Amino acid sequence: MNTFQEYFSLQFTMLKRHLIEFGINPFLGIVFIVVAFYGFSIYLFSKTEFAQYIYVLAALYIVFQYSEINRNDFLKFVYPKSKYVYIRIAENIISILPFALFLIYKQTFIPLLILIILSMIVAFLSAKKSTAFTIPTPFYKKPFEFVVGFRKSFITLFLAYFLLVMSLINNNFNLGIFSLLFTFLVCLSFYLEPESEFFVWVHNLSVNQFILEKLKIAFLFSTVISMPIAISLLYNFKSESNVIIGFQALGYAYLLTIILAKYASFPNKINLPQGILLALSISLPPVLIVLIPFFYFQSRNRLKDILE
Repeated sequence: MNTFQEYFSLQFTMLKRHLIEFGINPFLGIVFIVVAFYGFSIYLFSKTEFAQYIYVLAALYIVFQYSEINRNDFLKFVYPKSKYVYIRIAENIISILPFALFLIYKQTFIPLLILIILSMIVAFLSAKKSTAFTIPTPFYKKPFEFVVGFRKSFITLFLAYFLLVMSLINNNFNLGIFSLLFTFLVCLSFYLEPESEFFVWVHNLSVNQFILEKLKIAFLFSTVISMPIAISLLYNFKSESNVIIGFQALGYAYLLTIILAKYASFPNKINLPQGILLALSISLPPVLIVLIPFFYFQSRNRLKDILE
């Protein structure tokens, strides 16, 4: 078995183990993921003319996750430089393959070409050595989710603001709203990884105070990220102000839900049933009315043993 087979066989084994940990048969889990992915893709392309651009951004977001510096430093240590580069290229190709196949099916070849070129560039850029330069953030260190998340997702947030500029240039309100929601999607990703129990226990707070503190910080700093987009949209699309405010409020509602879901399964990661419920709420926002109290009571029970 050569290097590539060993590496990707290991990745596939890890995927199967994650599914087994969720109590799901690996074969059925993979089939479900594929069906759900292409089902959502069909739905997305039927709802907006900008689906191809959303698709490319989503694929690039996944590709950027493989560029995390510590992960790549480990790969460089394990594999020779030439093999490391080939692994990163192959990794990126496999990551964008489901997106590429659907773009081919839809005969949208220009976005497909852009996606392929950018994913290749990212693979080569990640091969460079890191520097001592640290990306400055507008956040203080206490809310580590935003400090760490902002630095990991800086390029992704730049793409969201690029979409805003394009929406203003082309007077396209829908693209502007997507850029607003996209910033909240990035903020949601900051809360997918649980911290150490120590970093919860160290707070001298009751359960409700801890949750409230987390929400206050999340709302404040998500506003710092999203408000320039919201203000720009309000200024340029005055007749749609109610819609803009409504989507901003919806972003806060999803942020509230993801934080409660995170601590509802703490200290473990958000599990698959919770993930399905969250995905359902994206398609049907009224489900949040039920999910928010549901996750709140679960998170209270989880945190009570640590904080009280």
